[in-house]
Amino acid sequence: MGLKEVIKRDIDSLRADELLIIAEQIRRLKKSKPSHGMGRSIEEIRKMTETSKSNWAEDVIKERQERG
Repeated sequence: MGLKEVIKRDIDSLRADELLIIAEQIRRLKKSKPSHGMGRSIEEIRKMTETSKSNWAEDVIKERQERG
């Protein structure tokens, strides 16, 4: 049985007051999720970064090495 099925079965067995708590948690999760509308197309990213003089790949490699 998959996770969704287990969760659905458990929800079906909850009382009304417990469902209110679950509903509030779901609302909080949705609110904390980043909006998908904030994504940018590859063209937009290229346009934004084309004037950058730094080498981003080298910066990422350096950061990862420092974290080690």
